[in-house]
Amino acid sequence: MKKKIIFRADGNSEIGLGHLYRLFALVEMYKDEYDFVFLTKKDTLLDVIPLNYKVKTIPNHVNINREPIWVFENFPPEEYILIADGYQFVSAYQKKIKELGYILIYVDDLANEHMYADLVVNHSPHITDVQYKKEKYTKFALGTDYAILRPSFLKVSLGNRDIKSLSNVFVCFGGADKNNFTYKIMLELLNIPEIKKINLVVGGAYKYPEIFEVEKKNSKVKIFKNLNEKSLHTLMDTCNFAVAPTSTILLELISVNMYLVSGYYVENQRMAYYEFERRAVFKGLGDFNKYQFDFLKNHLINVSANDIKNQIEAQRMLIDGNQKRRFLKLMNKLS
Repeated sequence: MKKKIIFRADGNSEIGLGHLYRLFALVEMYKDEYDFVFLTKKDTLLDVIPLNYKVKTIPNHVNINREPIWVFENFPPEEYILIADGYQFVSAYQKKIKELGYILIYVDDLANEHMYADLVVNHSPHITDVQYKKEKYTKFALGTDYAILRPSFLKVSLGNRDIKSLSNVFVCFGGADKNNFTYKIMLELLNIPEIKKINLVVGGAYKYPEIFEVEKKNSKVKIFKNLNEKSLHTLMDTCNFAVAPTSTILLELISVNMYLVSGYYVENQRMAYYEFERRAVFKGLGDFNKYQFDFLKNHLINVSANDIKNQIEAQRMLIDGNQKRRFLKLMNKLS
């Protein structure tokens, strides 16, 4: 009997929505081949989970220490494989899940914990297995060959985009953007006459009203909230450059191909940032927490057509479109 999959992640305004969206991408890779349930805590922003997913919520009284037993009581390991994405799934959690008899896949971006998972996925371009503490049986799926991207973005990068100038910008800092970088960047982009359209993408956890007031007063600014996969891809395809952090959204932008400006603002983005910068797939701004945003104009006004071409050529080397095939192969071996 083919096993079913439990996809386990949380997301809200405090922790952001990145863990959810990564697992949504894996759901889309596996849902045609495997039955599944999406498992999350009750404080997750449930309305961002696609309506066609079967969702089960963990009761509030079940803390992270008790969770493995609760999972065991509701989803027998003989029937289910568990895929978890989140910083709360530390060594002790993984060890208990394995002791209960589950096949465990863990999506990681820190390489901090001792890994008890059967398979660890980390799509950061800099990571190697020697950076991990692990069990003898633990296997790895590392680097952009295993980029966790939704179907619209899993395409071979053919390099058919011919971008000469920067006039239509895409800006996204995740579903929460606790630091409101979206707003700060928008204000600076408004000072650049050559930019004709500023497309700002926010999620259900975004809580800053002032950005919507600017949209009402300035026709250049358009805000998009809670875009589905296809709408997000379509919007990216209309833009010729983007400002985004070194997170999964950057990998999606790389697959579309355009001039990119990026930085990092949390620790789990920092090493990936330096590796992407080394590979010249974007213009690097460093740590957004320390960046002086009034410098952004100087970073953009002198970009040449050759600068854009060189970036796109570097981007095409990272995403080959075969990620879904690789993930299906991994699951078939495990199950």
